[in-house]
Amino acid sequence: MSTDNALLEFEGGQNAFPMTALSDSSDAQTFESGEELWSQAAGFAPVVRADGVVTGGACSPASGSDAVAIAAFTAFVSGEELAVAAKSSVSVTRASTQTHMINSIVCDSAGDVTAVPGTEGASFTEVRGDAGGPPLIPVGSIELAQVRLSSDTAAAVTEGEIFQLVNVHMESAVFPIATIDYVNGEVSFSSALKKIHTGNVTKGVYASFATPEFIEAFDAYDFVPSEVGYSSSSKQTYTRVKNSRSQSLNNASFSVDLTDGISDTIASVQGQNLYFRFYPDKNRPQHFIEQGVLSIARTFPAGGDIVASCTINVDEKGKEVSL
Repeated sequence: MSTDNALLEFEGGQNAFPMTALSDSSDAQTFESGEELWSQAAGFAPVVRADGVVTGGACSPASGSDAVAIAAFTAFVSGEELAVAAKSSVSVTRASTQTHMINSIVCDSAGDVTAVPGTEGASFTEVRGDAGGPPLIPVGSIELAQVRLSSDTAAAVTEGEIFQLVNVHMESAVFPIATIDYVNGEVSFSSALKKIHTGNVTKGVYASFATPEFIEAFDAYDFVPSEVGYSSSSKQTYTRVKNSRSQSLNNASFSVDLTDGISDTIASVQGQNLYFRFYPDKNRPQHFIEQGVLSIARTFPAGGDIVASCTINVDEKGKEVSL
């Protein structure tokens, strides 16, 4: 196949998306935006906000009966950053006909802190919504703590009745740990998020991001995609020869003829982390996608074309798209 109709494009601009809710891909671990190729260009890198406490929010017994206090905290709720003042007294509910009741202390998107009572029971259970279990949390709120009361008699809450284990009794904005898949426009967590909200859904995951606007790298040629290379080395022992293998990742590269080597667009974006898209045949959908920091080496020969040898310094192997 000839590359006479080849096309190389690079990220020449960005289309920004405001903070928006990501969709659970059905495993409660990967959340999708519906947009591929999240830019990492300066000023356009994505910001991910999973609902939960960022700092503070310690829960402690309050003065009087059936109440707790919440220290000042910051949190992400529905994609917004909240700074919530300390609450000296948040009332909790005790069982009336049974003995055991779990209250979840929650914060909504307006910064209001309240207690959501569970269903009373004869003993505690860890099953959300069951008798004696913690309640399901309203969608759009985050859980700060659980208060587990085993008596129907009014009394001061004790330290032993307050639980704040991260990812069990308290939702954290930084755990599980989020990893961004820039090419596919997804966020994956180190473990599945708990389905503790009404309707058995997870906490909200939000992101702001930008997608690239591509322009042609005019007079480009000799594109080389990033490739994983393999090598081996041998070691001789007294009984045999042992071989070991290793892998390495090569950067992508291309060359381009320049106009004056100074005002050319490709020269102005050197040092930036950009997307590049190469079509072996611009009339067919198959293409390569590379993302990395562009470095160029310009040559000004006497009586010849001004040439830039360009290297795309990648973090990982590019994506091959075959539709």
